[in-house]
Amino acid sequence: MTADDSSGVPGEKIAVSPLGLLQLADANFPSGGFAFSNGLEGLAKLGHLQSLEDFRQYLHAALDQATSADMAFFNSAYWAGGVGEGGELELIGEEWDAWVFLPTLRRAGLSQGQSWCRSMEEVYATPAIVRMRADFQFRKIPMHFLLVLAVSLRRLELPLDQAQRVFLHMALRDPLSAAVRLGLLGSLQAQKLHRESLPIAEAFAREHCDLRFDQALRSAPMIELAQASHENLYSKLFQS
Repeated sequence: MTADDSSGVPGEKIAVSPLGLLQLADANFPSGGFAFSNGLEGLAKLGHLQSLEDFRQYLHAALDQATSADMAFFNSAYWAGGVGEGGELELIGEEWDAWVFLPTLRRAGLSQGQSWCRSMEEVYATPAIVRMRADFQFRKIPMHFLLVLAVSLRRLELPLDQAQRVFLHMALRDPLSAAVRLGLLGSLQAQKLHRESLPIAEAFAREHCDLRFDQALRSAPMIELAQASHENLYSKLFQS
């Protein structure tokens, strides 16, 4: 059975095909309603994004931070998230929960984590995926999107390098999608910038691909400051 099959019979092993990988990375999965701006909306409202070059610098800083910080937690959650693994996932979840201290960011991450989990249960109904929610609840791990994403890809037996590609694609796609929806970029500008940024994103990923959560480093404090202002913004996005 492959990821393209639709029978969804619990108990059958699902091998994620190339088309299945594209489905996981698509903006319409899990719901198509998320455009996580990662501080972009706040920076724009505060007047820090006045030109395309300003946006380009923001995007590169966000990619650097996503790989040096978020991907470090992603890697650790991936390895700790298999069925029957030890208790390290609780520690990783506790540390990530402390990192995500901004109320708006926390709500968005938990909401998207729940949505991703529901979608995985519907689309990939293997026993390992079906019991994922119960495992998080039993171990009292908050269902943040980053953690649920990593654990679900591990339980689909997606190799780590492919799982990292899904993560990296989302890290690059989301701010560009948010910029278009906010009217900061046109769709053709976003497409061109996306293509230009691929080598930079891949270079950051190679540099940080082996990091663990206890090596995570946030490198762009202005993004956090901008995210703190989201609580008081009238948002144009479903999830900012």
